[in-house]
Amino acid sequence: MIVGEELEQLRLLLWNREDHAITEEEALALYEANRQWVDRASMNERERRFFDHLVARYGRGVFHG
Repeated sequence: MIVGEELEQLRLLLWNREDHAITEEEALALYEANRQWVDRASMNERERRFFDHLVARYGRGVFHG
Protein backbone atom coordinates (compact mmCIF):
# COMPACT_ATOMS: atom_id res chain seq x y z
CA MET A 1 0.00 0.00 0.00
CA ILE A 2 1.04 3.59 -0.56
CA VAL A 3 0.51 5.88 2.42
CA GLY A 4 -1.10 9.11 1.28
CA GLU A 5 -2.50 12.30 2.73
CA GLU A 6 -5.59 10.55 4.12
CA LEU A 7 -3.42 8.69 6.67
CA GLU A 8 -1.80 11.81 8.08
CA GLN A 9 -0.31 10.43 11.29
CA LEU A 10 1.10 7.36 9.57
CA ARG A 11 2.51 9.52 6.78
CA LEU A 12 4.27 11.67 9.39
CA LEU A 13 5.86 8.53 10.86
CA LEU A 14 7.42 7.88 7.45
CA TRP A 15 9.31 11.18 7.47
CA ASN A 16 12.69 9.48 7.07
CA ARG A 17 11.73 7.23 4.14
CA GLU A 18 11.73 8.16 0.49
CA ASP A 19 9.29 5.40 -0.38
CA HIS A 20 5.90 5.48 1.32
CA ALA A 21 5.00 1.97 0.17
CA ILE A 22 4.58 -0.32 3.19
CA THR A 23 2.62 -3.40 4.20
CA GLU A 24 -0.19 -3.30 6.73
CA GLU A 25 2.02 -5.21 9.17
CA GLU A 26 4.70 -2.53 8.80
CA ALA A 27 2.08 0.16 9.35
CA LEU A 28 1.03 -1.34 12.69
CA ALA A 29 4.68 -1.77 13.69
CA LEU A 30 5.29 1.93 12.93
CA TYR A 31 2.28 3.01 14.97
CA GLU A 32 3.47 0.86 17.89
CA ALA A 33 7.14 1.84 17.70
CA ASN A 34 6.15 5.51 17.64
CA ARG A 35 3.27 5.27 20.08
CA GLN A 36 4.27 8.48 21.86
CA TRP A 37 3.46 10.38 18.65
CA VAL A 38 0.23 8.55 17.81
CA ASP A 39 -2.96 10.30 18.91
CA ARG A 40 -5.99 8.25 17.92
CA ALA A 41 -8.33 11.02 19.05
CA SER A 42 -6.92 13.44 16.46
CA MET A 43 -6.99 10.95 13.57
CA ASN A 44 -9.47 11.58 10.80
CA GLU A 45 -12.25 9.00 10.43
CA ARG A 46 -10.52 7.11 7.62
CA GLU A 47 -7.25 6.75 9.53
CA ARG A 48 -9.09 5.76 12.71
CA ARG A 49 -10.91 2.96 10.85
CA PHE A 50 -7.63 1.86 9.24
CA PHE A 51 -5.84 1.90 12.62
CA ASP A 52 -8.64 -0.13 14.23
CA HIS A 53 -8.47 -2.62 11.34
CA LEU A 54 -4.72 -3.06 11.84
CA VAL A 55 -5.07 -3.59 15.59
CA ALA A 56 -7.88 -6.11 15.11
CA ARG A 57 -6.19 -8.04 12.32
CA TYR A 58 -2.49 -7.93 13.12
CA GLY A 59 -2.48 -6.97 16.79
CA ARG A 60 -5.19 -9.47 17.70
CA GLY A 61 -7.19 -6.65 19.23
CA VAL A 62 -4.31 -5.22 21.27
CA PHE A 63 -2.34 -2.06 20.51
CA HIS A 64 1.06 -2.29 22.16
CA GLY A 65 1.44 1.36 22.68
